[in-house]
Amino acid sequence: MMRRTPLRSRARAAAPRPDRDERLAARAARVMAEATPRTAAMAQVAAATAPVHKERPIRSEAYRRAVASLPCVICGMPGHSQAAHANTGKGASIKTSDLTCFPACADRPGVRGCHSKLDQGALYPKHVRKQLEPAWAADTRRRLLAMGLWPRNLPQTQEP
Repeated sequence: MMRRTPLRSRARAAAPRPDRDERLAARAARVMAEATPRTAAMAQVAAATAPVHKERPIRSEAYRRAVASLPCVICGMPGHSQAAHANTGKGASIKTSDLTCFPACADRPGVRGCHSKLDQGALYPKHVRKQLEPAWAADTRRRLLAMGLWPRNLPQTQEP
């Protein structure tokens, strides 16, 4: 439904508009005149650099289960251990190799375990942990080999 009003609109005098192609050309010329070229810094490389080879971490559930069967390396508590990965060499949601695991006890009712304390930094400062974790991992590998718990499908290696 159209409503009528007593006021009448004035007819506007339409200004002559240039052709569309002319307007676009004028706009492009205006933008190009204001544009400044971007500069890029390029490094000079004398020789091609070799890519860094990245080792794939070893994953073995059987190894982690064997590590978890050992008593905690920190407090000696048997039966409550988990395979704790070393905190060195890992990134966002990336664990280190399973060969860097060592047994650390889990949280129990009423007792906070060594694994969570270690991860939260409550037991040792970082610089001490960086020295202890590789030693614990090497000792764990030696113990598994000596006890005959090393998984069959995992090659017997001493280094992660």
